[in-house]
Amino acid sequence: MPATRHSRRAPAQAAVWLVAGVTSAVYAVLACLQHERFSTGVDLSIFSQVARRVAAGQIPYSEIKGADYPIFGDHLHPVVLALGLPWRLWGDPRALLVAQALCIGVAVAVVGRVAVERLGGRVGLLLTVTLALSVGVQAAALFDVHEVAIGSPLVALAGADFVRGRWARTTLWVALFPLVKEDMAVLMLGFALALLVAGQRRRAVLLAVWGVVALLLALEVVIPMVNPLGIYPYSGTTTLAPRYLWRSLVADGSGSTTVLVLLAGAGLLALRSPLVLAAAAPLGLLMLSSNPSYWGLRYHYALLPVLVLACAAVDGLARTRSGTARRVTLTTAVAVCSVMLWQGPAHDSIEQARHPCPRCAAAEEAVSQIPIGAEVAADDRLTPHLVADRTTVHVHPNSWVEDPRRPDWLALDRRSTTGRHARGRAWVAELEQSAQREGYRVTWERDDYVVLRR
Repeated sequence: MPATRHSRRAPAQAAVWLVAGVTSAVYAVLACLQHERFSTGVDLSIFSQVARRVAAGQIPYSEIKGADYPIFGDHLHPVVLALGLPWRLWGDPRALLVAQALCIGVAVAVVGRVAVERLGGRVGLLLTVTLALSVGVQAAALFDVHEVAIGSPLVALAGADFVRGRWARTTLWVALFPLVKEDMAVLMLGFALALLVAGQRRRAVLLAVWGVVALLLALEVVIPMVNPLGIYPYSGTTTLAPRYLWRSLVADGSGSTTVLVLLAGAGLLALRSPLVLAAAAPLGLLMLSSNPSYWGLRYHYALLPVLVLACAAVDGLARTRSGTARRVTLTTAVAVCSVMLWQGPAHDSIEQARHPCPRCAAAEEAVSQIPIGAEVAADDRLTPHLVADRTTVHVHPNSWVEDPRRPDWLALDRRSTTGRHARGRAWVAELEQSAQREGYRVTWERDDYVVLRR
């Protein structure tokens, strides 16, 4: 009988991989199109510099973070070393965008397989598609490159094996979370709580202890030891307090919107699974933060909670015998997915691609003014197009004060309103004036792009 059931579900399992492959392909194409339209930013540049050095067998560091700045002095995320492989195959930032899309596709497939196993072919495939199109996945795939996306298959494996009741394997995957990033300790604690509720007390305690130890080692020992200043660089930049929970969920409202969209998108029956506790841990941390960027759905922060909630949805549906409850939760998930597909990052990216880019030719020409191998400082949108074969530094408001480095070349967009300390204001004109006072001269300009040389 089990063999018969397996044979019936084999086509659906193959279809899961097809959905995952299409997911990876679509997001890779859209991300590369965004890059070609100069819509990628400094995060892609940082990881490209790391990947370039790893591929060359060098110590991974990023000039954008600082002179001779080892990347593990910024965050402890060993998973980024894997980015050296796609860079060796194609020495271009777009290789990382493709690699990220592939990792996300694998995570979707892992969740889709357990959905088909537990819920059957049609329902399992439906959940696989809604996950692939969810706003959390869209945002992560289409916002530069980040370590959490590279580590997403690991989280998917942990959630899927939790649903299967494979406690030893779940514990192993969760124990590896610190390889992704130091703050994954919060998700580890969430999984520990879920395991505790599932009756796995010993495993829960071990993971909770390891999560706290891994976090303290990262923040107090490893990162300060590698950091040029001997500190954890984000200490004090973001605070956690109950008043921010009020602001995010009530006063501002973007936090409550995020929670409702993610939960409804997974299906309300996800609440029946202990895995909801695992997803609640990182979401709670985001909502307690003083940084409003963490509260919404624009960036990559919702990716891992979405994967965990998708596994919780599989578990919750499998626990439910009421056909009406199952239909309602699936209908809700499809409805939320449809709305987010129409209003989310993928729609915006497709709409962008349908129209000509009025300033892309000028931006490409600005990049071409910088000699290969030269040292150049550039703003957010230009850096990703320079890092492959130039030594690239990032400029932003106050950078002339904070950073003593003065590369020979500057490449700037006078219309830029992005960058650290920018807060939505045009700031390049001020930097350009400061540079000219220090001996830089304009060598080329077009459509508000300007290149200066010292």
